[in-house]
Amino acid sequence: MTEIFRMPDVGEGMHEGEIASWLVKVGDTIKVDDAIAEIQNDKLLQEILSPYSGKITKLFVEAGTVVEVGAPLIEFDGDGSGSAAGDAAPAPAASEPVAEAAPAVPAPIAAINEAVAPVEGKTAPVIAGKVRAMPTVRRFARQNNIDLTTVAATGRHGNLTLDDVKNALNGTGAPVAPVEAEVAPLAEPAAVAAAPASAPAEKAGRVPMTPIRKAIARNMTSQKQNVPHVTLFEQVEVSKLMAHRATFKDVALQQDVKLTYMAYVAKALASLVKRFPDLNAHVDMAKSEIVYPEGIHVGIAVDTPNGLFVPVVKNADQKSILAIAKEIADLAVRARDGKLTPDVASGSTITISNIGSARGNWFTPVINVNEAAILGLGTIAKEPIVNEEGEIVVGNMMKLSLSFDHRLIDGMLAQSAMNDLKKMLNDPAYMLMEV
Repeated sequence: MTEIFRMPDVGEGMHEGEIASWLVKVGDTIKVDDAIAEIQNDKLLQEILSPYSGKITKLFVEAGTVVEVGAPLIEFDGDGSGSAAGDAAPAPAASEPVAEAAPAVPAPIAAINEAVAPVEGKTAPVIAGKVRAMPTVRRFARQNNIDLTTVAATGRHGNLTLDDVKNALNGTGAPVAPVEAEVAPLAEPAAVAAAPASAPAEKAGRVPMTPIRKAIARNMTSQKQNVPHVTLFEQVEVSKLMAHRATFKDVALQQDVKLTYMAYVAKALASLVKRFPDLNAHVDMAKSEIVYPEGIHVGIAVDTPNGLFVPVVKNADQKSILAIAKEIADLAVRARDGKLTPDVASGSTITISNIGSARGNWFTPVINVNEAAILGLGTIAKEPIVNEEGEIVVGNMMKLSLSFDHRLIDGMLAQSAMNDLKKMLNDPAYMLMEV
């Protein structure tokens, strides 16, 4: 009997998703609950499982296609026509046309061909005429004239990652140290500025927005239009914090924990909002209510090649700094590898965003949906300051930017909260007094 498997709703009101990669091909025989595809929606990259057993006789769309919930994906045990008894003709796939086969990658130019030898090892498998890779990876490869069939794949299920292609471009063929994105430790004080990043590849023309980018655009536009943002800019001297981290860094490593400044800041922020609960709330204008959620759940903005994710440290006020550090590191890896699950990808009550790892200073972060405040972290830089004795000395200054919803939080309350936060970051001993 012919069965048609349609795009499922994987939760949280999903309307569409991108088929990031097929894990099966026409002719495969599979069982119920076998993984058949990875779909990318506005928050997660996750596998979908088959509700049917049988032989795959048709794939309705190519990898990289955005498909609406309910649109047909796979035909089982049919004749390849895509229709079944009692089943209406297949609806067209989503708001975008069914993708053609992957465009041929231009032959590498001589300079690239000489610099990039074929990488030894496992190359990305070709399934249904396509190499397994996210659209962003394909675009990067096309822009740099890299033939994906010659690149060794290190991603799960044989997927090519952006680092795989960058390794091929650089001619190294060796894994690049993973980037910890927004949750990397804030930049250490340095006497010289970091080396400038290499120039990005030139872009021209039009490309479809990914589900994640559309969600970011939609949410950011709504938040800026509907929430009156005010941002406070401060800086705090953190030499004691740096010394504390240096003291316990090896202790943390013995417990397989990388102790970062982000863990200290998350703990301090969670402690802060216990005393300033309005920072942990949000406004529901439709009901003219202020919503005070149960628990303090700190979102950590993580920049990945596939877009911005905000995994959440739940009940952060009840966890130690070491426990928070370990959880943040785990969430960062899961976000980068596309392994976040709905329980850790939603539910934040206040968020931290960090540009310090990119040596940024102050900025105006946009408040997350259903929150009232977001803390922006900048770099730690050596600067001249005047100490309590009136002497000019070198200080280690951490930059802070606190954006808040002025409908709920007044300037005096926000500044009072910022003053308390600075006290905890200036001397982490204050955090030890928190329950």
